Amino acid sequence: MKNRVLSSIVAILLFLALASVAAAQEVLTFTGRVIWVEANTMAFTPEGGGNAFDVDVSNIDQSVLMFLKSGDRVTVVGTVTPDGNRLVATSVTPASQ
Repeated sequence: MKNRVLSSIVAILLFLALASVAAAQEVLTFTGRVIWVEANTMAFTPEGGGNAFDVDVSNIDQSVLMFLKSGDRVTVVGTVTPDGNRLVATSVTPASQ
């Protein structure tokens, strides 16, 4: 009986830990302007205010990125890193002007 209760508690704690990680991986979408692109990082400023932030573009096809220049309007989709300092992009697409 005691082992069953302990197993149940461990299972519940594991579920809660996984649920909190999944919630932290919420996919976000931003539209704004490219400041610069260098290697695997794009500096980006969102429309409607807010501070500029870095976007990790290491998962994006480099052929897409090579055409981006400062001032281009783009939509970025991705997840925020656990430290909250950058967005890991899953998609970068041109946005209509």
